[in-house]
Amino acid sequence: MRSILITQCVQNDFLRPLGPTEPLPNLVHIGRLEAERLNAPLTEFLTLAHGVDPEKLAIVHIGDQHDPQKHAEHLRHFRPHCIAGTPGAQALDPVPLLAKRRRRTYDIQAGDLTDLEDTALLELLKDLTGDDQDIRIAVVGVWTDAKVSFLLYDLCTRLRIRQLATCSALTASRSIEAHFRALESLSDLLNVTVFHSGGELLKWLVPNLAPLRPAQKPVKITFAKPPQLPARWTREDENSSNALISRLYATGNPVPAQGTENKDEWPGLQLQQLGGGFSGAQVFIGTSKAEPPRIYKVGPRDEIARERFGNERIRRVLGDAVPRLLAWQEGPALAAMKLELAEGNRADLKGPLTFKALYEGDLSETTTEVLQSTLEFTLSSALGRFYRTAEKDNADLLELYGFTDRQGRPQFAESIARKCEAIAVNAKFSGAAAMLKKWKLPEPWMPPEIFYTQWLPGQSVTREILPSLVHGDLNLANMLLTYAPGSRSPERVWIIDFARLGRLPNLTDFAKIENDLTYIAQPVRDLPGLEQAQKLQEERLASPTLAVPGLMEKARTPQQVRYARLIFTLRALAARMDPRGKLAMSEYRIALLRYAAHTLGFDEPNPFQLRLALTGCAQLCGYIARDFS
Repeated sequence: MRSILITQCVQNDFLRPLGPTEPLPNLVHIGRLEAERLNAPLTEFLTLAHGVDPEKLAIVHIGDQHDPQKHAEHLRHFRPHCIAGTPGAQALDPVPLLAKRRRRTYDIQAGDLTDLEDTALLELLKDLTGDDQDIRIAVVGVWTDAKVSFLLYDLCTRLRIRQLATCSALTASRSIEAHFRALESLSDLLNVTVFHSGGELLKWLVPNLAPLRPAQKPVKITFAKPPQLPARWTREDENSSNALISRLYATGNPVPAQGTENKDEWPGLQLQQLGGGFSGAQVFIGTSKAEPPRIYKVGPRDEIARERFGNERIRRVLGDAVPRLLAWQEGPALAAMKLELAEGNRADLKGPLTFKALYEGDLSETTTEVLQSTLEFTLSSALGRFYRTAEKDNADLLELYGFTDRQGRPQFAESIARKCEAIAVNAKFSGAAAMLKKWKLPEPWMPPEIFYTQWLPGQSVTREILPSLVHGDLNLANMLLTYAPGSRSPERVWIIDFARLGRLPNLTDFAKIENDLTYIAQPVRDLPGLEQAQKLQEERLASPTLAVPGLMEKARTPQQVRYARLIFTLRALAARMDPRGKLAMSEYRIALLRYAAHTLGFDEPNPFQLRLALTGCAQLCGYIARDFS
């Protein structure tokens, strides 16, 4: 199989790194921050791509080369840039050297926004593709919203190429919002595959390419206690993780040369695990004498790349509420990020620790108030900036949340039924139906298997919804905080893991937190505890609106009081974001079912928590079938 990689305007006038106070050289330059974001991964990617067998991958470099007379009108609009023969028109190092010594690598000079007119590109592509519409073509470079998008549009509509791709990490525009909007448009309208990892893009272009292994750096890594490894990790994954973290730690820190005798005296890195294992990733706080505490996260390459993409998109709006991305590295299967936490103003702070870890700590009144304040900050002050921008749109909620596909066919029905049976059998029942019947749930309720196999087919819940940008996976380990002893509010709050960032109904994140408070954090350790938790659940799900005024009355233990107070706070914040009363609650139950059904397959909840999740699913299925039939 042959593929084609096309670069757009990888030139000094577009991408040259700028100093902190250096002015823009022209109107087409993408700016200092975007150049910092793009240059390192793009250079690394192009170096790897030029090392691929030319018979498997052809590379085409398209560059602006302007003649002041011939392109006078274009230059009047965009101002002078990339004048032929000037340093600004030269390709960014090391592209010229890489291209010079490689076969099937071509330079195309362009002078306007479209590249298929008045250039040799059209004939070259016809020659390279040989009318093979299934050939794979990727476009990287700048601008995402113009040169990259226009070329992908032409490839799709004029050459009828079916397999097109680009990469968020290898493209940029003058405006980062224009960059993100363009990527969404390419994916939604042209069916262009948008990768977030350069390694994944290269693997798509050349599927059998041998993966490169991350080089081990001479950094001593120790663990505060043995880390919990994700279930599917091998010893090779563990070694790759350590190598990636070593490389990240070495970023910005002097590393002793190989063979240095006093290497052991050089300050190493100690890692304390914050979370991971269940999610397929690991999250650590890294401390050393060389730098302040940093967050290190390692996980599947594409997943970490998605998180990096979300971090880049969100941080310029949320500022210090999101850790700053310092560096990232890719391996053959895993990738890793190094993140900087904004420092607090006090020396006696506790943390950083996760919301989940604090929740499971002491039951003091002040700790509960810290947790409530953390929810308020996260959902109102920080992410609320996005939720409040929600504008009406039309969507099928069942399709949007993944219950059905575009043809109205149920998804995951067999998987859900299998998980329900396993939970019931583990609880010594003959099956899920027998267990649910035993509980005598209040109406309405419906066995999840019946809901998925009999009610869902052909159903549509098409509504005017309120979508906004949402986190997409706001579990209790994705909120980090520090606090001072005796304080009733956190000193700092950070939100991490934006791998699922996207546009969904603006209460989606609220549903995820409510789900994890209920089925993971709320202690349910025996049958009496399950019976009491079920009473709280019935009150929570039966409420006709988002408000839950009777929840506190049903709490009996200190743990249940804390849980009820946090749910009360969460729902009050949700009602501020969506004040539609009963309509908001009926749609919110669909989001709750999405996460509750997902929880049925989690390893983290204990058997009693899983039974509570199963009864919760049955009740939610009944409410949804009642409200939308």
